[in-house]
Amino acid sequence: MSSSPLTVRDLLAEPEFRLEAQAGSRSFGRAVDGIHLSELDDPTPWMVPSSILLTTGLNIDTDHTAGVRLVETLSVAGMSGLGIALGHYLTTLPPTMVQRAEEISFPLFTLPMDVPFRRVSAYVYDALASRDTYRLRRSMAVQSHLLELLIEERGVEELVQQLAHLLETTVLLYDGRGSLLTVARGQARFSSRGMATLWERYLEHRGRREILPAFQSSGFRVSYREVSLHGVVERVLLAAYANRPIPELAETTLSFAQKLLTLDVLRNRDVADLQRRMRTGLMDDLVSGIGTETELSARMRQYDLAPEKPWRIAVLDVDSFTERFPAEGHPAQRETRMQEFKNTLLEAVDSFLAGQGLPFLTMLKSDSVVTLVQFTDTSVASAERTLVSLREAVEENLAPVTLSVGVSAAATGATGAATAFRQAREALGLTKPVEGLRTRFFDLVHPQSRLLDSQSPEGLAAIYEETIALLDDHDRERRTQLLRTLEVFLTQERSLNRTAETLHMHRNTLAKRIARIEEILGRSLAVTDDLVAIGLGLRARELLAGRRTLS
Repeated sequence: MSSSPLTVRDLLAEPEFRLEAQAGSRSFGRAVDGIHLSELDDPTPWMVPSSILLTTGLNIDTDHTAGVRLVETLSVAGMSGLGIALGHYLTTLPPTMVQRAEEISFPLFTLPMDVPFRRVSAYVYDALASRDTYRLRRSMAVQSHLLELLIEERGVEELVQQLAHLLETTVLLYDGRGSLLTVARGQARFSSRGMATLWERYLEHRGRREILPAFQSSGFRVSYREVSLHGVVERVLLAAYANRPIPELAETTLSFAQKLLTLDVLRNRDVADLQRRMRTGLMDDLVSGIGTETELSARMRQYDLAPEKPWRIAVLDVDSFTERFPAEGHPAQRETRMQEFKNTLLEAVDSFLAGQGLPFLTMLKSDSVVTLVQFTDTSVASAERTLVSLREAVEENLAPVTLSVGVSAAATGATGAATAFRQAREALGLTKPVEGLRTRFFDLVHPQSRLLDSQSPEGLAAIYEETIALLDDHDRERRTQLLRTLEVFLTQERSLNRTAETLHMHRNTLAKRIARIEEILGRSLAVTDDLVAIGLGLRARELLAGRRTLS
């Protein structure tokens, strides 16, 4: 027996049965998946789809219209053909029955009375058994081959290529967000737009909560399998067939490939988690100053970081972090939500830097992400372009969220990370969210602020109290914004016109506010010594706020 499907044509060609075709020759290529013997007017409820019905024509002998109805019933039910034994009740078939079978292209044939139905049935069953054995053997061989690819770590691209070759069609692999990871083109051809349309059709089908993982799309029959972890779709595998049914082998093979892809996603996740823990451990040792120069340098090189080349440390902090998580429900649940958000933030930073091809390390520190990056160009302008893009990408990915970034000066070696981390923290404390200054480089911090860098919190608090605390207290008690007005006024180089424009107020109103500020502080904004003192007070206030954020 051939391993290919048994067809009506094959059955008619078997000489021992002496079958004679009567109608429906255009459909003789139909596969035969079963055979049934019955004299009922409608035997289809007991028949397997794509089966052949054998009958003696008992009912047709007394009512020729029954023959027409039987042909139509079998055709609608998806059967493959009808065979009638002549000599029992009929000597010839009713012309109306033959005509109707020809009109709907339904295979109709006769067989002699001396050919037992059991011989035809046995032949069909033998053919089906041989085909099923072949399918089983081929399916096992295909699955074994795909498993070898996974064990040998040949990658999902090779897996998809082999699937397309074995299934003789086009196979596509998407990630859970619809980005095409890889495609192996077979007989079904798609343009870039066509592949995007496939994803859209898949989403529509999934949205309807259909049971079968298959859908129709512009002349293509598509079968898909989802790879999900913890209820989240991570991968979607699609096999597309042009204008033909999806083979049974394809369905079983895709299901097996789905399991292999699940294992691959799990393995990659485990490897990524291990690598992240190792990178975090190194980053923590660097900023803590734990380890010798030789040891830390060797560990940096494992992650493509060259200690002898310049690098910078950046601290990315979520503005008003705790306010994002109201103290509602059980405290443990709130803590879980906060930790999940921090992990998502870290993954977003890692993903961006990896996409830029830059050597880097990251770790979580309190509510911030700390990263050491070896930029291609460590100049402020070049590093700022990258970090601004990073901040914008993360904000878009985690919207609504706003980040502030503090960046250290460029450094080399493996033992300067602790100092660089302090610099990045101080720069972060000097960002001004209200003025849109969201990324601050330690290189660009004013010298008077650096004079405060080594001050203790107590020293900073003393400077603050002696300079601008009265103005801060006034704002809190009267709900005014004089301190904000002072900051903008100094940023605009004490220009009344530019400050009034920035604050959207009249120039005369601003002048009255400046006079009120001088009155409260007991200082003049036209006297150099007073300006220096006020500037130090503002910086001390910012540094105190930054240290509280990162403590």
